[in-house]
Amino acid sequence: MSQLLLLSSPPASGKTFWVKSFAETISENILVISPLRALADECRKNWKEEIVVMTPEEWLLKKPAAGIVIFDEFHLLSYWGSTFRPLMWEVFISLSLEAHLIIGLTATLSELILDEVKRLNCYFDEITWVDHGNQTLKWKPEKYVSVSRNLMERLIFHQEFQGTGLIFCQYRDEVHAWEKKLLAGEFRTWTCLGGEAAEFGKRVSHEAPPDFIVATTVLSHGVNLPTITKVFLMYPVRNIDFWIQMIARGGRSGEKFKVFALERPYGLRWSRGKNLITILLLEMRVFFSVLLSQLEQCFLKE
Repeated sequence: MSQLLLLSSPPASGKTFWVKSFAETISENILVISPLRALADECRKNWKEEIVVMTPEEWLLKKPAAGIVIFDEFHLLSYWGSTFRPLMWEVFISLSLEAHLIIGLTATLSELILDEVKRLNCYFDEITWVDHGNQTLKWKPEKYVSVSRNLMERLIFHQEFQGTGLIFCQYRDEVHAWEKKLLAGEFRTWTCLGGEAAEFGKRVSHEAPPDFIVATTVLSHGVNLPTITKVFLMYPVRNIDFWIQMIARGGRSGEKFKVFALERPYGLRWSRGKNLITILLLEMRVFFSVLLSQLEQCFLKE
């Protein structure tokens, strides 16, 4: 009898710790399939040889047998397997025919993904969904402010920071453009693009946190980050699953963080009046920050 068990819980709620605890309670070997190489490397480092961790590509090369298989970041099977990584579905179907239990771990199961899961009945005798918090945040931002693109840029350059600000860009060239702007402003800045997550993870382990990290959505999943106190979404995020993953990069240890975005939030408490007051206060703060900077330069010249 083959089973598919879906387990959903908010980001930063300890799914990887659950995997280790689960492995310690059973005698059977567990295989974890991670769609992210950086996350797979991190898990291998933490679990050593206790649990076998592979990317889909690695499994296709070696194909070790497994009775229990865990698919981490299960939602990416739908989003990536339907576009640029179809082999993810190939690996999933192959293992579903071999293992007696498949476990899908994720923080986000949209209606689209659930509809796809229903069509998997032909591969499983039983499909179960255990929901400990689907499409929710464990740690909500202290403040979520919907601002214009111009104000967002001014805030980045003029707000005082504690910790690190994370800037999400839609395209690779925007990441490079922001890197140049921030370096010109003498901000310590790191960047991360697709394919660079593993090297980025090593940098986090060995260097002091920067003022800003600029990245595409590659950093919305799995990669360890310094303490993020502000998250900037530089483009409208139309998908709630990815929006949750991006927002959740702040406050992962319960620390306070703020989010600045171009659109209103999904499912967070929202007050248009409070948002307008917040914007007014931010505008005033930027104005006085610039004014004081100009006055300081005038005094120095004299």
